[in-house]
Amino acid sequence: MRKFLLSVAVIFLLSGMSVALAAESFAVEVLNLVNAERAKVGAAPLRLADDLQAASAIRAREIVQNFSHRRPDDSDCFTVMRNRGRTCGENIAAGHASAVETVEQWMNSDGHRENILNPNFRELGVGYAYEDYSTYHHYWVQLFRG
Repeated sequence: MRKFLLSVAVIFLLSGMSVALAAESFAVEVLNLVNAERAKVGAAPLRLADDLQAASAIRAREIVQNFSHRRPDDSDCFTVMRNRGRTCGENIAAGHASAVETVEQWMNSDGHRENILNPNFRELGVGYAYEDYSTYHHYWVQLFRG
């Protein structure tokens, strides 16, 4: 029984690690896809910001429970950002397993595309969460800051 419980614990640990590693990999992939779109319109490339990465990870976990630009306490989504900067934006998406499909989904939406191409933004955070027992399974967040 002890070996079984240890095996179950290791599986849960590894699955959590694989989601964390996937989130890191997805962040870089989304950054590259977004910067390719920005280059098409002459906008400067974005860079990942550690604090926005952390805030995006929090928001990704939050939208698993409530897919909204409002936080669980009903505050504005930007309250997750400690240093908002002068200009900020949030994109959320759910359902797609790949960064490519998710960025395509955002680019096909006027408001999301505006955030991605906004020349006033300089920094980006990308959050990803996976929840097997949720409606959409895959949840994505982009936080932008000028």
